[in-house]
Amino acid sequence: MRVLHVFFSSVIKPQHKFLGTTKDIRGRTQYFEQRGIEYQELILKVREEKYFLEGLKRVDLSSFDAVLTEGTYFPRSVGVIKSANPRIMVLMRGINAEIFHWLHSAEAALRFDTWKRVLFDLKGTLDFGSKDILCARRADYILSIAEWESLNYWPRLEPRARVVTLPYFLPDTYLGDIPKERKKSDRCVCMMTTKANRPFLVDAARNFYNLVNGLGTAEPRWTFAITGDFHAGKLPRCPRVEVKGFLQNPLELLSESRAVALLSDYGFGFKTKLLEAICCGCRVLVTERLHERLPAPVQRWSIVVDPASSASFCEALERCASEPLPPRDPNGELRREAFEALDRVLGAPAARTGASRPAARLQPIVSTS
Repeated sequence: MRVLHVFFSSVIKPQHKFLGTTKDIRGRTQYFEQRGIEYQELILKVREEKYFLEGLKRVDLSSFDAVLTEGTYFPRSVGVIKSANPRIMVLMRGINAEIFHWLHSAEAALRFDTWKRVLFDLKGTLDFGSKDILCARRADYILSIAEWESLNYWPRLEPRARVVTLPYFLPDTYLGDIPKERKKSDRCVCMMTTKANRPFLVDAARNFYNLVNGLGTAEPRWTFAITGDFHAGKLPRCPRVEVKGFLQNPLELLSESRAVALLSDYGFGFKTKLLEAICCGCRVLVTERLHERLPAPVQRWSIVVDPASSASFCEALERCASEPLPPRDPNGELRREAFEALDRVLGAPAARTGASRPAARLQPIVSTS
């Protein structure tokens, strides 16, 4: 088995190490390594099809059994691959339910952004939604990031049984970055991203700020923080929230905190920062609608909060401080499920025989023109 693994260059940039897509993609790298699968990386300058098509000119597709692309952005490239080598298996990672995702962004933008942003998101719905539809029809398998999307989104685009749930897990290379035996404090953190904000992230930050403001002087032992890149001008003033900004290793802060809040109904895919927080021993505070879309192992660590209710927020903080952490290892459960899903699709020899052999990582190909 030899696999061509296609992704974009942000993955190899240090400032994006903790970006959700980077962590997710490195889960496939871990799979190849642990299953002893020979693989080669085709690294695209940016997430545009012209770079994929250019990179394919430098690849001998006849030497590969499968192509695994990160994201459903390349329908033309799938056609080129299949024309060049019909026997090759094409697997495409469904990072988000793009149609739902962009519509959510447009809905959130209607609340506190400009019409220019709303129109941008509606255009994104058409552009990325059409790519989802075409890729779902042309690829051999769609590797959906969440079971909810496998059941409620992808079958609407392509009814044939070619959707495989491949849950996100935090790769072992990140688990090693978690500080050991850090003392926990009563801190609740709102984790933003390393890139410019989408409207649904602003919604999460606004809800967090409003709930902390709603506490007044209640819960005095609790402190609150926000990390990452966000537009402070779109948020209410809140003296109790400490602005941490961009962190080289957010796992250090999480390992010393007791809770992480992601309080927005908007957005699809999987919120990787939630599992990151759980691996650091934090409970996660989420809205009811988001809770419904989470995988069961993550739900066990989640506490539902009503963003309109300070009492609900207070109750959640009290539970974080008083309840023991749930048993079992959700990251391990999701990793096993992800590996088993890829085993079924790729038929990994190491999985069938129980053998272990080192993987051969071929020289990466970088497509920059």
